[in-house]
Formats: sequence, structure tokens, C-alpha cells
Amino acid sequence: MKYLPFLIPERARVLPHYFKPLPLPFTNGKKTSRALQWVLGMLFGMLAIMSLIHPLLSLLWLLCGFIAFPPGHHFLEKKLRFRLTTSIKTVTLLLLFISSSFLVLHYGAKEEQAAQQQQLIADRAAQKRAVTARQDAQRKDTLASYLWQSRKLSQAGQWGAARLQLQQAMTYAKSSEEKSEILGVVADMQINRAAGLVKAGKYKAALPLLDSAMANHNDDPQLRYNRALCYSKTGKTAEAVSDLKALMKDGNKDAEKLHDKVNPLRKRIVGYETLCCDGSTSDARGRGACSHHGGVCDWNHPVYEEYRKYE
Repeated sequence: MKYLPFLIPERARVLPHYFKPLPLPFTNGKKTSRALQWVLGMLFGMLAIMSLIHPLLSLLWLLCGFIAFPPGHHFLEKKLRFRLTTSIKTVTLLLLFISSSFLVLHYGAKEEQAAQQQQLIADRAAQKRAVTARQDAQRKDTLASYLWQSRKLSQAGQWGAARLQLQQAMTYAKSSEEKSEILGVVADMQINRAAGLVKAGKYKAALPLLDSAMANHNDDPQLRYNRALCYSKTGKTAEAVSDLKALMKDGNKDAEKLHDKVNPLRKRIVGYETLCCDGSTSDARGRGACSHHGGVCDWNHPVYEEYRKYE
């Protein structure tokens, strides 16, 4: 008759020590089987580590590894007091593996969906960048066209039409470099127009343009000379002399000629002296003056001084 442990409840036992169950023998299996269990345990352990981002899947792999490891096998037989046969172990591992496979498929589908979503976002961003780049290229082409038209019109003397082209160009300018380029074209147009007005003798009309151009090209000698000429022609001699003196410091010959014309040398009497007959002069006013120089020819010979009206 086979002994069945725990058949009589503990409270009803007459000799409790007599009914103490015998320890169950552990199933060790063959060496080849034990080696395979170690390999499977290590494999499941590696899978558990690789699946840490999915805790439930990692826990299933870890449980499979624990059951497959011989130490885990012995621990379960000891704690649960039953024989973990190869069949039970195989079925258990198979069920756990199938469950984990469903989880693998589930997480794989989710990861694939997330990857597709990320790819969709990346594609949309790339399309948006492509559209933006195409629009920016069109904007730059339009800006360049307006600038070319404005230069062409200004060369033909059509200043009003050129100004309208520049106003249109400014609406397409975004960067500071593009706006600076437009302002440079405006300055060049003002310089060319001012030069044309000066050449045509329209000095009063040229002055505002020259003043505006000088604000950005203060070191341009031709602009300063043209402004000085316009000042001299419109009665602003002092302003003309100021510009001409600045040019004369750099040795500008044209400025010197114009300066001598608008601000010529003048003479004025600053005193009188005694003029001797031999041409010399003396400060003596009484007898004996010019006694050694042929006598006095003029007692009140004027003394002159050269000056310019605008110093």
C-alpha cells in the first residue's frame, strides 16, 4: 500500500512524529539534460534582460529561466512538495513560452505602429521643409527680379518706376542681408539721380538727394564735391566752403579751384606806414625819416592784409 502523507489532519494525530512525511527525492535527470536546463535557463535570462523595457514580458522570460535552471527546479520541488517531472516542466515552459510569444507579437505590433507613426511625422516634416524651401527659392527669385528691374529703370532715368520696383522688393525681403541689399540699391539710385541733376544744373533739386546719400557714404569725395557745388550755386557759400575744406585736406585739386572761386582772396587795409623813395618802408613819422633811403615819398602808405570771407 502506498503511503499518502497528510491524509490524517494534524489535530487528530495520536503520534504526530509518526506521521511526519518523508522527504521527497529530487529529480536530477541525466547530465545531458541538466546541461540543457542550464543552457535554457541562461537563454531565458538573456531574453528577460533584453525585454526590460516591457516588464510583463521580462517577468515571463525570468519565470521561464527560473523553472529551467536546476537550482530553481530544486527550489520549486522543495517548497511545493511535489515532483517536477520532465513532462510537467516541459508543458509549463511551453505554456509560458506561448504566452510570452503572444506578448512579443503584441509589443512588436505596437513598436511597428509607433515606428510607422514616427516615420509619418518625419515624412510630413520633410515635405514641409521641401515646401518651405521651394517657397523661399521663389521668394528670392522674385526679389532678385525686382532688384534687377529697379536697376535697369534707374539707369534709364525712370526714377519713379524704379522706386516702385524697390518698394515691391522690400515686401519680399526677410533677412537683414536682403534688406541691406535693397537699401544699397536705393542709395546707388539716389547717387545716380543726384549726379544726373547736378549735370543738368538742377542744383536745388539735387541737394536733398546728396544729403541723404552722404548719410551713408560720408567718405565719398565725389558726393561731397557735388554737394559743395550745389551749395555754392544755391547761395549757401559757407556750407560749400566747409565741404571744400574737407576735400582740400586730402589734396583734391578740383576742390581747391572751386574754393578759390567761391571764396577768393581779398585785401583790406590794416594800417599805414611811411614809404621811402627807394621803395623801403619806415615807422618813423617825423624829421629824419627815410634820410638814408632817398627821402619820404608817402607819409601815409596803406598796409594791406589778405583774407577770405569764409575762413
